[in-house]
Amino acid sequence: MRGKRERIFVFARTGIGDIVYTIPALRALRQQFPEAHITIEAGERGHSLLRYCPYVDEVWVRVRPRGLRGKLLSIWNLYRGDFDRAVILDRSDEKTLHTFLARIPKRYGVRKKLFRRLLTASVEWDPNAHDMNDHFRKVVELLGCDTSDWRLELFPDPKAYQSLPEKLTQVGWHGERPLIGINPGASSPERQWLPERYAQVADALQQEGARIVLLGGAGDIPLAETIRRAMRTEPLMLTGKLSLDELIVAISGLDALISGDTGPAHLAAAVGTPVVGLYGATSARRYGPVGEKHVIIDKSTQYESGQARMVAIQVEEVLSAIRSVLDP
Repeated sequence: MRGKRERIFVFARTGIGDIVYTIPALRALRQQFPEAHITIEAGERGHSLLRYCPYVDEVWVRVRPRGLRGKLLSIWNLYRGDFDRAVILDRSDEKTLHTFLARIPKRYGVRKKLFRRLLTASVEWDPNAHDMNDHFRKVVELLGCDTSDWRLELFPDPKAYQSLPEKLTQVGWHGERPLIGINPGASSPERQWLPERYAQVADALQQEGARIVLLGGAGDIPLAETIRRAMRTEPLMLTGKLSLDELIVAISGLDALISGDTGPAHLAAAVGTPVVGLYGATSARRYGPVGEKHVIIDKSTQYESGQARMVAIQVEEVLSAIRSVLDP
């Protein structure tokens, strides 16, 4: 170990959901190395989840390297960091190569075909495991970490607890229950359920006395508006109106969330909100929210295309699932 304080570098993935499952790994590392300086590099989408995380000392924001020059700069920054260990919570061969070229002595990660010998300790990638939760856990166990406490947790900006109620009031919520969130967006169109079916589910639930709130980022506004126009009843519209911290607080106050394979489903798992998950283009076993409260509709083994699998999810299936969550 060089210097008085061990330095650990953690490579995290890009997405919001990825960071949700990274936090238990960081907690385990901090417990195993309480005096170490822990630096984590995360993508532009998910890094803000780590802003108030007590388990890290420094957060680097990863901007996608442009060409050879950008990659060399990334390697140089790693080298200058003088790290003793690199924990690679990703299956990226490139990140493995970068830590080797940066001369980080000990490198831990998931084995792939390329550069697997560059890892000083590694675990085999399991295609049947949860791609984030299970693999991250196995990687930090290589460092001797105790992973018996593997609960999810988040650290939103405390100011969000003051700003969110005002925004809920502005869109017309007056405390009605149950309050059910719908997050219709996804990182790719084939992961999205049909907007007209979301509208049918929302109308049916509001006619039964529930209150529906549409969530999502600014990029989801056109989709949310399509759902709203297709509805006969009026939902609460918070799409594009919340910061990530406010979204976390909003989800924590829901009675349930309906979502496809996207970050907010994992935020819900972290704050204890039940999820009705809609999966077709991807496998819920590998990418779904972790926890026992959730009801997952998974069509990923049916049909040929991801979009056809999502179309196979029926309105009545979703209504039955949400009712079972609300009245177990």
